[in-house]
Amino acid sequence: MDVLSDLNEKQKEAVLTTEGPVLILAGAGSGKTRALTHRIAYLICAKRIHPENILAVTFTNKAANVMKERVAKLLSVDSKFEAPASLAGGRSLRSAYLPWLGTFHSICVKILRREGHHAGYPSNFTIYDEQDALRAIKQVMRDLSIPEKKYNPRAVRAYISQAKGELISAKQYQAFAFEHFQEIVAKVFPQYEKALRGAGAFDFDDLIMKTVELFQKEPAILEKYQRRFRYILVDEYQDTNHAQYVFLKLLAAVSRNIFAIGDDWQSIYSFRGAKFQNILDFKKDYPKAKVILLEENYRSTAPILRAAQAVIKNNELRSDKNLFTTHAKGAPVVVAGAQEKPSEVEFILDEVESVRVGERMKLRDFVILYRTNAQSRLFEETLMQRGIPYRIIGGVRFYARREIKDVLSYLTLLQNPNDRVALSRVVNVPPRGIGEKTLEKIFALGEKAAQELPKYQQFLALLDSLRDFAARIPPAELIDKVVYLSGYHDFLSDGSPESQERLENIEELRRAAGEYESLADFLAAVALVADIDEYREREDVLTLMTVHSAKGLEFPVVFITGLEEGLFPHANALSDQTELEEERRLMYVGMTRARERLYLSWSKLRFNWGGIQPSWPSRFLEELPQDEIEIIEI
Repeated sequence: MDVLSDLNEKQKEAVLTTEGPVLILAGAGSGKTRALTHRIAYLICAKRIHPENILAVTFTNKAANVMKERVAKLLSVDSKFEAPASLAGGRSLRSAYLPWLGTFHSICVKILRREGHHAGYPSNFTIYDEQDALRAIKQVMRDLSIPEKKYNPRAVRAYISQAKGELISAKQYQAFAFEHFQEIVAKVFPQYEKALRGAGAFDFDDLIMKTVELFQKEPAILEKYQRRFRYILVDEYQDTNHAQYVFLKLLAAVSRNIFAIGDDWQSIYSFRGAKFQNILDFKKDYPKAKVILLEENYRSTAPILRAAQAVIKNNELRSDKNLFTTHAKGAPVVVAGAQEKPSEVEFILDEVESVRVGERMKLRDFVILYRTNAQSRLFEETLMQRGIPYRIIGGVRFYARREIKDVLSYLTLLQNPNDRVALSRVVNVPPRGIGEKTLEKIFALGEKAAQELPKYQQFLALLDSLRDFAARIPPAELIDKVVYLSGYHDFLSDGSPESQERLENIEELRRAAGEYESLADFLAAVALVADIDEYREREDVLTLMTVHSAKGLEFPVVFITGLEEGLFPHANALSDQTELEEERRLMYVGMTRARERLYLSWSKLRFNWGGIQPSWPSRFLEELPQDEIEIIEI
């Protein structure tokens, strides 16, 4: 079969083992996405499984889009395999016949939109991103007279998020809050949930938690989806948290046809609640599971791969794999020690220019990775001085920019009039003389207060007229109506360079909206966008990002900077073996992003805590095989 022709023997085994639980331990660069997508095509083409009976889930929109494109291409190429009889006219398979394939969050949004009313959830719910959720948390804290200066709202939000990831409700949380900060969170949690319900909104964590609750409360709905999803495929299984784990276990309980693919060596998201023990315990959950190792690396040269393996093998809690590559040759891994941070930055940028010119590469072929976002500052300053175009992933996201959030808040109100966060954001944008005190009065007294405020009535009339347009025109045209009828275009048009940039951003938002037919679909897609989704491979700029953000990407040339004890590995991990092993997995992820060249750098002196402090090389540098590295003193 064509879908098997370009697979190695282990990948073929992963594709052909279609029945029962299967665990694929896939090393970095070993073609796991190829195995997963070819398996989907094989199920449809050879096994005649209806696409609607297949569920494939992953963690990022970028990964989901890659999977969709590859599956669609495979199904189109394999046109000699006709669709199952249940499909229209027995036509050959095309990209229209795709399985349910997306992120955990997008799949759960689909289910909640269709079935949530059975549990009393509104079908037109709003999805709060982190900014929206934080704004709601702050409002609750003000209502409860909890001072923000004493209790960080971001920390409160993080505690609540962690609880939801563990499927712990507000009531349950109150029962076992034992320390002072947890008691504060226990006060905020139920009021935050009340605010979400009042706004007809879910935050990110709710999307999975509420779907699990729906399945548990409504057995008939769970049975419906268990019957539908006879084959479940999970990408990056090592990154699942408890809620995602339970979601998958419920769905796979009947068919037991769960195909989990991932790499415990690349589990780096415990701070988000990910439990890499889930992948190590797969055989406990499914004793009859078949385990297949993908160990041939197609990405990196041999020196890079051997160096990365030498580091990760110092972890005690891990699966056993021995990665290999046919790329026997390659440049040694460069370890550069600088006297101080500025010289480290200068060395890296000089090397970028030297390799780019010498080997006729593009700027987009290079990436600079660091452990914390704060490390980007000196690079940015130097890049601007040199006039080198660059892009930082994980800075101010496009969808988090003020003008974009303003327009999206207007659109959100058209879909969900009860969304108080969206209302609070734009009720006085452009200025209408409706300040915070007036808004608090409206929230407190409701319709009676609103009727006495002509300016607020005018705002409601504007929303009514826009809502009428929303029912008749596509999202892109609706954005035009919002921007012009609200006066927002004139509000931004002050002739400044910043004004022009903001208007251009809105035009870019309009272009994005042009891909959607309904407002609900557009808003759901926007809410689920992550930082990494804004990475553009074809843009010829030098890329800077944290090592966490780089997971799933690859570059010909990779620089990992700041490899010092207390920085990478981070100081918070030095006294905890579990956290230290996660730092080592993070190092492994960073190293295996490199295809051709890998540079590891550190500074002997660094400006910390108001002065120059000596630093020591990261223990990860000491774990490198000496015959694979070239040491340079800067």
